[in-house]
Amino acid sequence: MDRTLFDYVDRIAIIHLPDRLDRYRALGEELLRAGIEIDNPKIMFPAPPMPDDANGFHSRGVHGNFLSHLEIIESAYHDGLETLLVLEDDAIFSDRFRATQSNLVDALSSDAWDMCFVGHSISTGLQDSTSGLVRYSGPFIWAHCYLLHRRVMPRLIQYMRDTLLHPAGHPDGGRMYIDATFTLFRKRYPDMICLISSPCLSVQRGSQSSLNSQLWYDKSSITRYAVRGARVIRDELWRKGWLPQK
Repeated sequence: MDRTLFDYVDRIAIIHLPDRLDRYRALGEELLRAGIEIDNPKIMFPAPPMPDDANGFHSRGVHGNFLSHLEIIESAYHDGLETLLVLEDDAIFSDRFRATQSNLVDALSSDAWDMCFVGHSISTGLQDSTSGLVRYSGPFIWAHCYLLHRRVMPRLIQYMRDTLLHPAGHPDGGRMYIDATFTLFRKRYPDMICLISSPCLSVQRGSQSSLNSQLWYDKSSITRYAVRGARVIRDELWRKGWLPQK
């Protein structure tokens, strides 16, 4: 039987706010379609940090999200893990991901790598790859579905800790969104091997943000359900490959 990406990694850590039951239920369905049940012992839901303020980040939610990623990576390193998959609770996967996971696992098992982003914002210009993965050193956004190898964890942890001491806009990286932190980390350490899926195999579900204030159409009872339905349709069309990347 072909190995899934979930079989390959030592731990799957999911960033989730307990009050977002909508996302928990949706993610459970998403993971089951991709080959793993949400109560699998490999999966953990760490208690999310709840900082009192933004502390120089864009918002209190962005601050908490950054700390969640940092604490998950630190925990994996301290526990001696070799491989870690980090998911945010709004991750969704394409049908192609479900069909080609074994190719990803073969590539990750046979070649050296440090970071691997299954979800990213690059929608054009990527090389074709039989493995489904290509090396990439440029900037991109999103950090909702990525893997880390143990060898990169100490440098990444130290870098993230250092950015907490810098003001926003610092040339070496300040307090910012986690995907921007990862972009500057890759730029600072060009020897680090970063792989991304080609094409992108995971995007973020259309849903109300947990990091920033509600948009007007999520607040209104008149528009909320119509928007929710449109998001569900859009997500399903993307899974099937009938819509371009968001």
